[in-house]
Amino acid sequence: MINQDFEEFKNDIGWYLEPTDTVELTNIEDDIYLSDEFQSIFPNLTKLVRKARIQNLKINSLPFKLFSWTNIDDVSCGWLSKIEPESISDINISKEHQILLNAIGGIEESYNQPEPCLANNQDFLFTKSKCSKGIGDWNVYYDAMCTEYHKIKIDASNYISFVQEANGALTFYNPKNNEVLLFSPDHCFDDVAFLKDQPEYTFHTINGIKNFNDYVEKLAKEWISDVQI
Repeated sequence: MINQDFEEFKNDIGWYLEPTDTVELTNIEDDIYLSDEFQSIFPNLTKLVRKARIQNLKINSLPFKLFSWTNIDDVSCGWLSKIEPESISDINISKEHQILLNAIGGIEESYNQPEPCLANNQDFLFTKSKCSKGIGDWNVYYDAMCTEYHKIKIDASNYISFVQEANGALTFYNPKNNEVLLFSPDHCFDDVAFLKDQPEYTFHTINGIKNFNDYVEKLAKEWISDVQI
């Protein structure tokens, strides 16, 4: 079975699949179930997903969905989502995060995505098995920066990183209130600002995004503005 969207995905994201990987294209999904809660929380994403061409597939026997659209340049674009059981990780993600995963899975790769876009240069978005708690390998750097600039450390040990950039930058939400912050020692983003009372090039806010829902909806808006729906 040949799927032109999947062929375009492979052409644009040539590094994702290894020669030894087995790929099985299964059924094409004409519609996707989106719960009432999903539609209420993520209206822009609902609009976008409703217009997607959805190819179900298995990579090394694991389930995925390829969501595709045609962009304003008449080129196929979209993202590959990994479908995982809720039990894949013992991290207690937020209710909204799980509702998102139940509907569309976690985004593993995007192809021919809008520029600029929250999906640019990211290793993953939302995928539960790749989420983690705390700032991980950045702890030593963060400690040193707080000491050097005499700043009080944020206790981020329970923050959940739900996006990771290729350079290691992490985007978190605080599970207490879903507030979103970016941790990055080196970035090229134009829409971020240093977090007040923290060392520069540590924690940042993202313009127009206060919480997880805002992040998801901004991502959807970026794609809506670039595709034919």
